[in-house]
Amino acid sequence: MRLFLAGAVAALLSVISVLGPVQAQSFTRGNGLVNEAAHALNRDKWDKGVTLARQALRSGELTPNNIPAALNNLCIGLTGQGHYEEALETCDKAIGRKPRQWSFYNNRANIHFYQEKYDRALSDYYKALTFSPGDDVLITNISLTLRTRKKAAARVGNEGDIEHQS
Repeated sequence: MRLFLAGAVAALLSVISVLGPVQAQSFTRGNGLVNEAAHALNRDKWDKGVTLARQALRSGELTPNNIPAALNNLCIGLTGQGHYEEALETCDKAIGRKPRQWSFYNNRANIHFYQEKYDRALSDYYKALTFSPGDDVLITNISLTLRTRKKAAARVGNEGDIEHQS
């Protein structure tokens, strides 16, 4: 029995020596740019994040899974720059590639919120909630949007009252 085990171990060691070491994982430049863009955007460096996201998308080196992430990064950066129309188009592209990703709907909703399109924002926040039920970020965003919409409606109502009094 010992001879059998010794032979099996020797055979296993010879196979391992033929296989060699496991290769370290590496990323193409484009995929690294996605991470760099995210890092810049998380520090509110909108211009740098947009530049890196655009470079990643132009690189032709992105994996299929990273294209939606790069589009989402670009959407976030453009939103930070106040380029809402282009940001919406970019968010739509990200959603088209990965339609069940809640954060893409959240980011598009944020744009609608900044544009004071509260009903559209709520629609996207609620859609995101279907993919991430009970998410704290979404609950907070929905609550803020409902309060802001109510204040905006009251402000418009009060302005209308003032005009009618003249």
